[in-house]
Amino acid sequence: MMDEHGSANKYQQNIVNRFKNDNQPELIIVVDKLLTGFDAPNNTVLYLTRKLLGHTLLQAIARVNRVYPDKDYGYVIDYYGVLQELDSAIKTYSTFEDFDELQLQGTITNIASEVKRLPQVHSDLWQLFNSIENKKDAEAYQQLLRDEAIRTKFYNRLSNYAEF
Repeated sequence: MMDEHGSANKYQQNIVNRFKNDNQPELIIVVDKLLTGFDAPNNTVLYLTRKLLGHTLLQAIARVNRVYPDKDYGYVIDYYGVLQELDSAIKTYSTFEDFDELQLQGTITNIASEVKRLPQVHSDLWQLFNSIENKKDAEAYQQLLRDEAIRTKFYNRLSNYAEF
């Protein structure tokens, strides 16, 4: 890669530019890089696999907390258990002091509690089709969804389910 790009810095710059501006690459694995000065709003998922503390933790999480078209939220997958340090980091670097605690609720979601909700959300979605006797009859589903009110409920419940 160094032969192709000329230097380590040029290689990193080219990879970052591709990540920001192209559909390739879809995944970048970094260690101790791109925490500052890296603004790729399309970045949706961050996997944490080592200990991060204080401002470094906040900067890492901020990588997926950018507004982008068709992106409603970012995911932080914590394999190391560092999110337990987040409260401490927020208190130390309290840029949130002007926010009411109610405004901050829901900024972090415990995946275990979300997984417990999944069966109910799935059930709510399929409940719309209880009136269909033959579950393999595709036309029956189409006929049911012709009703705009039912179709709207379906879209809302499907969207809710898809968020998982």
